[in-house]
Amino acid sequence: MEKYQYQKQLSKQTQLIDQNFSNGIMLNALAALENLAIYYGYKGKMIFDYYSGYARRNSEKELVNAVILQLEIFRSSHFNYTSVYSSYDFPKNLTNEQVIKIVKEWKKIIPKKIQIYYDEMLNYLYGNSNVSGISDKIEKKRKEMGPTTEEDLARIARAAPFVNTNMYKQMEKVKQSYEKNGDYDIKAHLNENQEENVDMKDLYNNDQKVAEQERYFNQIEENIESFFKKIQSKSQINDSDFKMLFENVDKFQIYYVEMNFGEEKIKYKISLYNSFKGSIYQNLVGIVKEAVINQLLEICERIIACYNKKKTSQIA
Repeated sequence: MEKYQYQKQLSKQTQLIDQNFSNGIMLNALAALENLAIYYGYKGKMIFDYYSGYARRNSEKELVNAVILQLEIFRSSHFNYTSVYSSYDFPKNLTNEQVIKIVKEWKKIIPKKIQIYYDEMLNYLYGNSNVSGISDKIEKKRKEMGPTTEEDLARIARAAPFVNTNMYKQMEKVKQSYEKNGDYDIKAHLNENQEENVDMKDLYNNDQKVAEQERYFNQIEENIESFFKKIQSKSQINDSDFKMLFENVDKFQIYYVEMNFGEEKIKYKISLYNSFKGSIYQNLVGIVKEAVINQLLEICERIIACYNKKKTSQIA
C-alpha cells in the first residue's frame, strides 16, 4: 500500500511538471496570437504580454512566423499531454472557456487570410491537436528557411543553457511545493508586462550580445579582405591601409575564438586566402620589399590556420 501511495504521489508530481511546461508553451502561443491581433488593430488590454517573444511588433512577417512556430510547438505539446492524461489541464487562473472566448475576440478583427491561425488554436482548445490544419504553412516556412546550418545549431546551442536552467528552476519549484504542500498551484502571469519575464529577457539580451559580436567580427573579416582585394586589383596601397590591416588581424585572432562558422564558409575562406597568396606573388614581387611580401604571406597563413583550427574544434 505504501509503495502504491508513493507511485501515486510521484505520478501526480510528474503530471504537475508536465502541465507546467505545457501551459507555458500554450501561453507563448497565445502571446504570439495576441501580438498579431494587435498588429491588425485589436484595441483590448494585453493579457499575455509576459509571454511575448521579441518579434518586431511592426513586422507582419515576423509576427506570423512567431505564430506558426508557437502553434506547431503547442500542438505537439497539447497532443502529448492529452495522450498521457486524457484531458488538458489549464492554469488555476485561466479556464479553457476563457481562452476560447479571448481567441474568438481576436479573430473578429483579423483579416480572413490570417484567421486560419486563430481557428487552429481553437481546434487545439476543442481537443483536436492530433492533426495540424496549417501543415502546408509550416512546410512552406521550412522551405523558405532552408536546411539547418551550423550557424543555426550554434544559435540553438547558445540558447540551450538558458532554456535548460529555466526548465530546471521550474521543475524544482514544482517538486519543492509538492513535497511541502502535496500540490502546486500553476498560475499564468496575466496582465503583466514583457519586461517582468526575467528569463526571457536574459535570453534575448544574450542573443543580442552574440549578434553584435558577430556583426563586429564580420566587419573585421571584411576589412582584412578589402586590403588583399586591393592587391588582387593592383590598386595602390598606402601606410594607412597597412595600419588598418595589422589592427584588424590582431582583432581577428582575439574574436574568432568566440565565433561559429559553417563548414562551407570555412572552405570558402581558406580558398579565398589561398587566392590572396597567389595575388601577392603575382602582383607585388619586384614592386615591394621581400620582407613585406613575406609578412603578408604569413598573415594569410595565420588566418587560414585560424579557420582550420575552428573547423577541427567544431568537429571535435
